[in-house]
Amino acid sequence: MRRGRWLWDRKLYRYPQGSVRYSQLALAILVTIVLYYELYTVGGVSPLLAVQLHMSFIFLVIMIGITNLIGAFGSLAAGFADRFGRVNIVIWGMLVVGILNAIVVPATNDRWGLTVVLSIIGFVEGTLLVATPALVRDFSPQTRRAVAMGLWNCGPVAGSLVVSIVAAATLEHFGNTWTSQFRISGIVGLITFVIALLAMKELSPQLRDQLVVRAKESILVDARASVGFEANLDKPFHQLFKLDIVGTALGSALLLLLYFTLVGFGPILYATAFHFNASQANAVAAWAWGANVVVSLLVGFLFDWTGLRKPWMIVGGILTVICELILLFNLGKPLSFGELATITALMSGSFGVAIIGFYAGYTETIETRNPALMATGLAIWGWTIRIVAFISFLAIPAVVTSATTLLEGHSGSPQFKTAVTAVYGEWRVWLWVCVVGALLFMLSVPLHRGPWTIKQAKELMRKHDQRVADELTSLHGAQ
Repeated sequence: MRRGRWLWDRKLYRYPQGSVRYSQLALAILVTIVLYYELYTVGGVSPLLAVQLHMSFIFLVIMIGITNLIGAFGSLAAGFADRFGRVNIVIWGMLVVGILNAIVVPATNDRWGLTVVLSIIGFVEGTLLVATPALVRDFSPQTRRAVAMGLWNCGPVAGSLVVSIVAAATLEHFGNTWTSQFRISGIVGLITFVIALLAMKELSPQLRDQLVVRAKESILVDARASVGFEANLDKPFHQLFKLDIVGTALGSALLLLLYFTLVGFGPILYATAFHFNASQANAVAAWAWGANVVVSLLVGFLFDWTGLRKPWMIVGGILTVICELILLFNLGKPLSFGELATITALMSGSFGVAIIGFYAGYTETIETRNPALMATGLAIWGWTIRIVAFISFLAIPAVVTSATTLLEGHSGSPQFKTAVTAVYGEWRVWLWVCVVGALLFMLSVPLHRGPWTIKQAKELMRKHDQRVADELTSLHGAQ
């Protein structure tokens, strides 16, 4: 049976000598940006949804939480990408999301119908959350993995920024209707679908299923494939449902509590705890995400140069905890825009150091178990973070109950004055939860495979190069 081809007969790539396929990495990152732009469109029009579809703040939060829960099972389903390929999932997933955003969502005229459609989008997004980083891994050997995953990490943040930019530029032109933004994002998604259909390609299973540490190992990869390389794909979840895979996935999900908070409630936090207006609050958020993008683009080079993952995860985790504590103890204080923007930028950048180290380390830990089951390992991770996201989206409004009063109440009412005082303590409780999440993430770091020191990394690479040379000699001798 030929695995990796269905619905569309894709041209299959081989690793080129001495390089990675940057064009395919770029396409995977483009798809990720557009996907998250489509997914986050609902956040850009949430105030309009509240008015035009009569949604309360709590209903909106629960709706977003449900889409994350449905997306968790989409991530599990994407584990089949190890058998059927990644590109097919990406291409047809982009088509479905594009049609739903461009046509179906704008035709929905009630909040329950919208919830159903967004849940379908969430399921498809969950599958793409697994397929796109799997593609990035396929076209990036381990020595360049951190750089590649840093580029992929820019996708969700860039998608959020695109939502803000497009909404600011077009909402008034289209009469401030929420449907206009879904049509625009859907059309962009359909254009991206066409690009992916024409240009996206996939490694053959015989190549994709192998471990590649250096790009120059393409000779060995081709030699293995030529003699009939077959991977073990039996009981994939059984093979990977191990402590080092599940434990590190859960650790990253707990670290991501901070990300979920800032994505879903960052401007609300800045408005209710620091009394910034909507424009200032969104500007603070822009500084935070801008810092995350810069860090994502740069730190991967350092990680790959040193050959280390675990120490950088610890460094990023410690810096994240320090910044979270600084923010926590400054709640309610009259910080200037510059002070708050600096704190959040440092916090977001520190988080970026930790999470980029995780992405590189986690994919390499999966490869240590079975490189042919990359999508399955990422499915376990995607399911875990979506479940934690669902819980966090329900928990934050339950903990920070005064935020609803401040956003919807009247400044002169007694309830409003009480909420002003109470909200500081409520946000402080939740930020302590995020601190604990970051600490638990650091406790999970030793479960990752890989060296702790540069000396160990060099010695492991020397032994690997020797094994590659010996295997090449053996294969040539057999021929």
